[in-house]
Amino acid sequence: MIRGNEAPKAIEVHFVKNEYDPTGLGEPPFPPVFAAVANALYKATGKRFYNQPFINELNTSS
Repeated sequence: MIRGNEAPKAIEVHFVKNEYDPTGLGEPPFPPVFAAVANALYKATGKRFYNQPFINELNTSS
């Protein structure tokens, strides 16, 4: 996964019109979101979170 400063400044996206119902257009942003949440939790708690859902790891004391 690339870092924010390595990402292109602009990304051009095109949707192809066809006879099929749209599917799967909302999933691509999910993986980076979960990584960002894990990093935010690490910054807030000092503990790394590797397994989702993170709530299970938050409730266990280390």
